[in-house]
Order: sequence, then C-alpha cells, then structure tokens
Amino acid sequence: MIKRLSLVIAIITAILLTACDVPAPATFSPAGNIPAPAPSVRPSTPASAPQAKPSQAASPIQPGTVTAQVVRVIDGDTIEVNIGGKSYTVRYIGIDTPETVHPTKPVEYLGKEASDKNKELVSGKTARLDKDVSETDKYGRLLRYVYVGDLFINAELVRLGYAQVATYPPDVKYQDLFLKLQREAREAGRGLWGIAVTTAPTQTPTQIPKTVIPLTTPAPTPTDIVYITNTGAKYHRAGCRYLSKSSIPIERKEAISRGYTPCSVCRP
Repeated sequence: MIKRLSLVIAIITAILLTACDVPAPATFSPAGNIPAPAPSVRPSTPASAPQAKPSQAASPIQPGTVTAQVVRVIDGDTIEVNIGGKSYTVRYIGIDTPETVHPTKPVEYLGKEASDKNKELVSGKTARLDKDVSETDKYGRLLRYVYVGDLFINAELVRLGYAQVATYPPDVKYQDLFLKLQREAREAGRGLWGIAVTTAPTQTPTQIPKTVIPLTTPAPTPTDIVYITNTGAKYHRAGCRYLSKSSIPIERKEAISRGYTPCSVCRP
C-alpha cells in the first residue's frame, strides 16, 4: 500500500514538472512561420517642434509701394534714390518734362526750371515709390509714381505746367487725373502753357528802347489736341487704333511743326 502511494505521488510530481516546462505559444509574422518577437513598449516622447526655415534676405524692391531716400535729381522727371543701401534710377510715370541732359538734344524750353522745381520738391527727402504695372523701362530705370508726404510729385509737376502728360500702356492708372491737371494748367497759363515773350522790332532809325510785349497764347480748344506715339510719324484722334501702345497728347500745331502728318485712318 505504501509502495503504491509512493508511486502515485511520483507520477503526479512528474506530471507537474512536465507542465512547468511547456513553452508559451509563439506568435508568427504574416510573412512566414518565423516567430515574431514580442512587441516592446517604449516610453512616449513629445513630438519635436517643426524647425523654422531660415529667413531669406528680401530684395529691396518689393511689389507695390516702397520708401526710398532721394539722393540726386537728374532732371525734371528722373531721380536717383537709395533703397536698402542700393542706388536706383527712377523715371516718373505718365509725364514728360523738357529735356536738359539728353545726350543728343539741346536743353529745351523750361527744362532747367522743371529740373529746379523737381529739386525743390524732392531733393534730399524721403519719398514713397508706387508701382503701376511695369517694373522698369527699356533703359532699366524703375517706373514709379512718387510721393513726398501727401504730395503726389508726378501730378504736381503737371499741375504747375512743368510737365506734359505722356502715358504708355499698361501704366495708365492716373492718366485721367494727369489730363485733367494739364487742362487746368493750360487754361491758367502756367509753365509750358504760359506767356510767350517777344521783342518788338524798332520802328524808326532813332534809338528807341526795345519794348517787351507779352503775348498771351490762347488755350487750345479740345479739337486742337491730337495724339502722337512713341515711334510713329503720324498724329491721331483720341481713340485711334494706332494709339494702343502709346498715346502722347500734343497741340496740333506743335505736332505739325515737329514734322508729324495726320493719320489716314482716323483723319484728325
């Protein structure tokens, strides 16, 4: 009896020891029967903040409006400015003043006065430069509307009669304003539209002091105004199809004196 009991205890002990040696079931990867390692648990780390890209040095010429320091007045409608430490030549949009520094043309009537007035308005001052559509002209000059404080310099030169309207599409934002101011200057006889001075001839051999007789030039009527282009040799009516690229208002007699002939299409 004791032997049988000892045998039973030995069998039970063996069974228990065998059960303890059975390995846990393995997990398998989807790609075969290779046991996959048990997943490891890693402590979570906070996501790193996105790195800011290094800022790039912006070009001193930005779209729209920029501030510049006027360093030199070249003539009545052209200045040199400093923007961000770099010099640029700026040509006023929409207007044209008499020539003073053209390499192949003589100094024109009121050219010096227009240049002096421009110096008075902008020389050494901080100006605001406003772009229209074009960035530069064919000479590489910035095309801009120029302001000093609240004063619109392009318009002021036209209003005072020192500049004529000269618009070239697509930069025509203020064309109507410039034409209105030019009419007012012409009607008021300012600047280029002012009094012509001539000397009357001596009537007798005796020494009679020469008399300066002011002759008032009548303001031209709207029909006296025609339009020329930057490259053509004809003058046109307003709205002529040949004015699509440039349209420069001018008095008919002035156009004729410069050698322009009437357009055969619009028959001005």
